[in-house]
Amino acid sequence: MLEDLSNAPEKAVVLLHACAHNPTGVDPTQDEWKQILQVIKERNLFPLFDSAYQGFATGDLEKDSWAVRYFVSQGMELAVCQSFAKNFGLYS
Repeated sequence: MLEDLSNAPEKAVVLLHACAHNPTGVDPTQDEWKQILQVIKERNLFPLFDSAYQGFATGDLEKDSWAVRYFVSQGMELAVCQSFAKNFGLYS
């Protein structure tokens, strides 16, 4: 992923899954998110977070939003798409 981000054209929009990556279910660690942010800053990329599974990865809404909150705390301009379709489908 870091290699792909490093090769992205400057100012490109990059789609990131905030948690519970679809289709792999593999999420970056907090240290890996920090590395991802560094490359995004270096390449002047625009992060677009897809947060459709918040609460499903760890069972904790705060933990599952860590990456988004970290990027914001580091002064990143970004966009977040929040979907509740999975939650509503599961919990009616």
